[in-house]
Amino acid sequence: MRSTLKTSLAALAALALIPASAAAHTVKGTHTGSVTALTYYSSGTFHGAVDIGAGGRCNYWGAETGVVGSVYWAVTIRTSGVVCNGNGSGNQNEARHAWQSGWTFRQWHFIKTADSRNRTCDRCQVGNIGGTGNSTGPHAHLQQDKLGTKNTSWYKGYVSVGSAVTRAKTIGVLD
Repeated sequence: MRSTLKTSLAALAALALIPASAAAHTVKGTHTGSVTALTYYSSGTFHGAVDIGAGGRCNYWGAETGVVGSVYWAVTIRTSGVVCNGNGSGNQNEARHAWQSGWTFRQWHFIKTADSRNRTCDRCQVGNIGGTGNSTGPHAHLQQDKLGTKNTSWYKGYVSVGSAVTRAKTIGVLD
């Protein structure tokens, strides 16, 4: 009995040594809308991300960061105008967080507001719903990548094209 207790306590102590980076991070909806694209576009070409459409609402208040938990968001503004239907590849506004593992989580296409700044936050607003960059309309693009390779496993089983999304809806989990 005493040996079993010691073994159990040793196992619990070992769990405490697991690094915090092994913790999963939940991704929630950035705004109310619906999923318009996932791994592949409707044309069949590879996309490798979650797109959440805004139902045509451009410059709508409150594009929030998707990752739950206080993380540092590096915000890059490439265009400061109200862009609803694209202004060219590479011109998308971006909020990104780089994990210690080398993976980067990105959120694209929002419109610059006073909230578009670098900071550590939990579900903070980074701008308004927009379509900056290579976009056909206002939406949020959520992507995880490492050295040019996109990870699509984080959202599998959580959403499908056409899924309704709210800020409370779990979109996926980042490991």
